[in-house]
Amino acid sequence: MKISSSKGYGARRRWLRASPAVFAVIFLLIAVGALWATGIIDLAKLGLVQKPPDRTGQIPVPVSAGPIPAYTRITRDHLWNPRTATLTVLWLRPAEVPAEVLRNAGQIVGRVLDHDKPAGYMFTESDFLPVGTRAGIVGGIPAGKRAMRVLAEQVPGLIGLNSGDRFDLISALTISASTPSVGSGPYSAQLNLQASLTNWQKQATIRVIVQNGMIVEPMQTRQVPVVSNTMTSGMSVRNKPVQEVVIAVEPEEVSRLTEAIAVGAELQCVPRSGRPDDPQDSVTPDLTPWSPFGGTGGPTSGATSSESSSAGMGALSTGPLTTIETIKGTSRDLVATPLKH
Repeated sequence: MKISSSKGYGARRRWLRASPAVFAVIFLLIAVGALWATGIIDLAKLGLVQKPPDRTGQIPVPVSAGPIPAYTRITRDHLWNPRTATLTVLWLRPAEVPAEVLRNAGQIVGRVLDHDKPAGYMFTESDFLPVGTRAGIVGGIPAGKRAMRVLAEQVPGLIGLNSGDRFDLISALTISASTPSVGSGPYSAQLNLQASLTNWQKQATIRVIVQNGMIVEPMQTRQVPVVSNTMTSGMSVRNKPVQEVVIAVEPEEVSRLTEAIAVGAELQCVPRSGRPDDPQDSVTPDLTPWSPFGGTGGPTSGATSSESSSAGMGALSTGPLTTIETIKGTSRDLVATPLKH
């Protein structure tokens, strides 16, 4: 059987007829490229290519490529822009760059952040912890202090505080005196009435268990696995959300706070002022309950006389009660009065 070659011949003739147009386009592209290479024509002015910005007189300043959490050790990835395959920088004139800004990436990589860093911000020395600090939560613990992770529900007032905020923790244990008895004998009823007027049955032991504590990590919600067993489905594991706060306290305050949580004392967080002129060595005083037998009571830690008189017990917090017997004719009366020293 003879195969006709007319089809292939026709295809070659159509290609030869179209080849002049193809040659013309190729020639035009070569000519335009030659004119652009020699600078005769500017493609940027024609809108065919994007002209690079003029960086004359400007310097690159490294900035954060994305949000960086606190206590993170900076690596090159925190400064790298994967879309442009270059470091993320901000071009500025030298006079526009503040003196405290770090201009070299080598001064940034390897340092540990002191706080959260948003994207697109320059770095200064105040953004970092001292050289040699370990990354992670331990880096945020001030030297000489200890960190504790406490449940937010156990200490009201911790919610809303940020990293670096300072506070005091107060523990309160209510004194129960359901059957008070100041004395016995014929005058016991009157003495009990006098004691009740001082409201000594409704007192609480107030202890400041943490002085000048600090928030290391604000409230975070994490999932805690909880294991349960049932007769029908056997052992099952589910996650329970828990809100926790990491705080820094003095070493001797760790046991006091642990004790207060263990005995179920009522804890309260008292935030301190965040102003720079707030005295760091100021002390929140304790409050010792007053007793009609032994006296005492009132603030016990650096409180002044005016603070003692307004602590809730007034003048009765200076000493115990004494009794004065008054005789009017044939009647005798016994009155409980504060004992003056």
